[in-house]
Amino acid sequence: MTDKLRYGVVGCGHLGRVHAEKLASVPNAILAGVFDIIPEKTNATAEKNSCRACASIEELLSLVDAVSIVVPTEVHHQEAVRAFSAGKHCLVEKPIASTVADAEEICTLARAKNLKLQVGHIERFNPISEGFKLLPEQPRFIEGHRLSQFSARGLGVAVILELMIHDIDLILAHVKAPVREVRASAVAVISDMPDIANARIEFANGTVANLTASRISVQKMRKLRFFARDNYLSLDLLNKTGEHFLLAPLKESARPGYLPALQHEATGRKIMFRQLSYPDYDMLTAEISSFVDCIINDTAVRISGEDATAALSLAKRIEQTAMENLNRIFS
Repeated sequence: MTDKLRYGVVGCGHLGRVHAEKLASVPNAILAGVFDIIPEKTNATAEKNSCRACASIEELLSLVDAVSIVVPTEVHHQEAVRAFSAGKHCLVEKPIASTVADAEEICTLARAKNLKLQVGHIERFNPISEGFKLLPEQPRFIEGHRLSQFSARGLGVAVILELMIHDIDLILAHVKAPVREVRASAVAVISDMPDIANARIEFANGTVANLTASRISVQKMRKLRFFARDNYLSLDLLNKTGEHFLLAPLKESARPGYLPALQHEATGRKIMFRQLSYPDYDMLTAEISSFVDCIINDTAVRISGEDATAALSLAKRIEQTAMENLNRIFS
């Protein structure tokens, strides 16, 4: 495939409109058309982005090589199956589907059709994720806080599937061990679903992750902290900054980028410190560009359907445990 990839967007809600707008910055693709079940949204998005307003999903699929599926989660499966059946590559927003069974069916169909499936776990494209490479071994303990201010969008699902799933995906990408045990609790404050949730995840290799998510916080927060032997790594995914502390022998020479923070003569060790800062860029544009390049060059996508299904499976497990505790507390 040498010409620009013909691209379409299914769903012209808030995020779908953003997908359409970002296509203008993707050099190897052209936005050919958009579709939404509400014609006014289709027309407005098409007019703003100078592309075709399609009257049906079939019309859109006839124009394109690939689509972003940016519709409510409960119809991800329906639209992904429709697109794959028509021979189109798909970038499906997170979570991949409403159920693990639906997610597995999407993955199976993509493989059978030999089509690219990428899922929109956008934090994988966060520049601060480069900081993960500083850990010399698997972390022993992980602490995560993902807090958001109130928004009416997303209240139909638990905060676990709306927000916590981002950190679940990041952790599963770096902890290479099966999940052994999950404990979770949650509180419904402004909706009928958990609005604040905490999960404790134990992995078979001994790693423990403690994650908190809230969608009714006063301020935003996106932080992950990793504790490994002789290492502490703190990453601020919102501000693209972080800190890395490590223990080293006193006699060790200086490391590039690190400053001595504290020396302890009795143990013959010292703490070294490094401030982390990464240049910001538009992560959604990077995500779509990566997907387009994978199609053009026939390479593996960054976040596969199988990755997303694993994140969904763990999120569902956490949600089930949290809901059981929620019902027990307030029944």
